[in-house]
Amino acid sequence: MSETVFNNIDPATMERIKQLRLIDDELMTVVFGGDKKATELLIRILLNRNDLKVTKSMTQEQKHNLFGRSVTLDIVAEDIFMNEYNIEIQRADKGDIEKRIRYHQAMIDSHTLKKQEEFGKLPNLYIIFILEHDLYGKDVPIYYVRKILNVNDEEGNPLLFNDGCNIMYVNGEYKGEDALGKLMHDFSTPNADEMYYKELAEKVRFYKQDETGVQMASKIVEEYGDERAAQALQQGIQQGIQQGALQQAIDSAKNMLRIGLGTHEQIAQAQNLPLKKVQELAEEVAFEKNL
Repeated sequence: MSETVFNNIDPATMERIKQLRLIDDELMTVVFGGDKKATELLIRILLNRNDLKVTKSMTQEQKHNLFGRSVTLDIVAEDIFMNEYNIEIQRADKGDIEKRIRYHQAMIDSHTLKKQEEFGKLPNLYIIFILEHDLYGKDVPIYYVRKILNVNDEEGNPLLFNDGCNIMYVNGEYKGEDALGKLMHDFSTPNADEMYYKELAEKVRFYKQDETGVQMASKIVEEYGDERAAQALQQGIQQGIQQGALQQAIDSAKNMLRIGLGTHEQIAQAQNLPLKKVQELAEEVAFEKNL
């Protein structure tokens, strides 16, 4: 039997490729990266517009911040009217997603205007998060964020605060028979043969079954694996530091309790510990003295 690319790929990596879905960063990155047609299809369905024309599409675009945290944007696109789009794929239910969007908007906007350009030249921006789960549990396909003022217009409706930023959360659990439901189905299946949209199915099939495509996908999977391992290591180090600092504060508090240095409230403040924790430590110290 002749040697093929498939024989040279680590079995664990190959199994990961087989299980990949569009909701996973690795597959999303290669399917939509640089593909204006695929990105155009995606945005048209999400916005329910057939007239939209994408002129630029990139994945994993980095926005650097010299003074703080940088961000990596999943999909960045632009249309013929210079409207900008940031589409994020998120599987895990990470906290503070509203503030994450706030930060994304700030980072995108800060890289948009040139020096001395008027703020009016900021383009319309669409920030769209496709979430694997129903974030708010209200069983709607898309959650739209509306910014309003505390006054009404002539017809009695809340006056909109139009800053040109449109924010949407897409419910990945939605499986209706409309275009969006079919798109979310396609994002959730690892099998290209089960997908509704041929354009997406063909690309998924290429990266899962074609030798060249699988080789490209394997590199992405390995890169993401290395990145996750590095993140896990960093998180472990940080947790170790935090646990060490906490233990040091507890030990210092117990020493203060043993020699009667300060009230419980003063010790809690000095060691940055909850008052309840200091009270628990006081009971431990009292028990030790009675042994």
